[in-house]
Amino acid sequence: MRRFDFSIVRPYLTLTLPLALGSQMENLVGFAEIFMVRSLGTEAISAVGISRTIVMVIGITMVAVATGTMTMVAQAVGANKWTEASATAKQSVTLVFGISTVISLFGYWTSDLALASLSVPDEVSVLAVPYLQVFFATVPLMGIQRTLDTCLHAAGDTRTPFYISIVSNLCHLIAAYGLIYGAWGLPQLGVVGAAAGGVVAGVVGNVCRFWVLYSGRFALTLLPSTSYFPERERARKLLKIGIPSALQGLFRNGSNVVYLKLVAMTANPTVALAAFSIGSQMERSLRRSSLAFGTATTSLVGQRLGAGDPEGAEVRGWTTLLISVIGLALLGIPIALLAPHIMAIFTEDADVIAVGIIYLYAMAAAEPFMCAAITSGAALRGAGDTMPALVYTIISQWIIRLPVAYMLAFSFGFDIYGIWVALVIFSALQGVLTVRKFAQGHWKSRQI
Repeated sequence: MRRFDFSIVRPYLTLTLPLALGSQMENLVGFAEIFMVRSLGTEAISAVGISRTIVMVIGITMVAVATGTMTMVAQAVGANKWTEASATAKQSVTLVFGISTVISLFGYWTSDLALASLSVPDEVSVLAVPYLQVFFATVPLMGIQRTLDTCLHAAGDTRTPFYISIVSNLCHLIAAYGLIYGAWGLPQLGVVGAAAGGVVAGVVGNVCRFWVLYSGRFALTLLPSTSYFPERERARKLLKIGIPSALQGLFRNGSNVVYLKLVAMTANPTVALAAFSIGSQMERSLRRSSLAFGTATTSLVGQRLGAGDPEGAEVRGWTTLLISVIGLALLGIPIALLAPHIMAIFTEDADVIAVGIIYLYAMAAAEPFMCAAITSGAALRGAGDTMPALVYTIISQWIIRLPVAYMLAFSFGFDIYGIWVALVIFSALQGVLTVRKFAQGHWKSRQI
């Protein structure tokens, strides 16, 4: 059997490009928030950067919760079962809204405890707590946004969510600027204003998404014959696929939070946290590209499985894996070459720049391996096989990454640079394990 089919390169990139651009726009909002608050001091930069790391945990978790939606809608579309696709989409909205509401309430009341547990300096925490509280109030909006976008992606429509994200992110930036500095008669909220802009974006974006899905003019329609009322069997299938992915998201991003704590424990935490806050935005830029490749892979593999073509699904999995890894390797090269200039855009502190440059080098080396893990894991998700990615995340990120980072930084005395090196080690391991699982091929006969 052929392992690669390069005739799918164009449709694959056509699916991926809007996903990647939409994700990068969200990341640019993060850059813009840091840029807008930089005049408020290093503490403000750290507060926004650290808060957005926690925001990333919740955001990826919302994506993971919708994994069952991606698999089931993609397979329904591949089988031309449009009523099934609509019913699954509505059930997912109901489930995600309930889960995200619980996360919202819990996060709002524990924001200060979360920052204290990460050893964040008091001068940073005092700014970060209100930012996080405003953010957590918007989590249900985020959950609905991720779910509706996932439904369209599964149906093969990645352009419409991209256009909506342009509108909502512009609203976010305009509102954030006005609220940070008190422009146009708005209240001057400082760092909190950056988070408040997300409220405006969430409302505007979701109004647009529901209109699209009810209009009947796009790839997927929410039909009146289907219901938001919970259906036990459909909810069970969604959760059976989605819970391992949600746990994977929690473990992966929980590891990132502990990783942040290690950064805060280094010899000069203010410098290290500022470098991390800036550099992590670049890491998210690459990671979002990897996730875009992964989402498109799930759609292609899931649709072929729904059409009863497991061999075609496997070919698409291998082809998309090759394309995505090459793509991330190429994207990492300019980041490594321009590392000093990237850091200098956001700070004039020479110590922060020096530490951040090494972080960017490590990130550029690690991300092709992470992309391999994400894309091969996404192919497995197209078949509803989400458990392996969870297991490999626990192994590579908790059993390997954190102990190695701690030992290199504190036992061997490499301080912050040891933490950066651990990033490359765990990424390589996770990539190898996940690709190996995909290559075994057991997923092709899996039933949802």
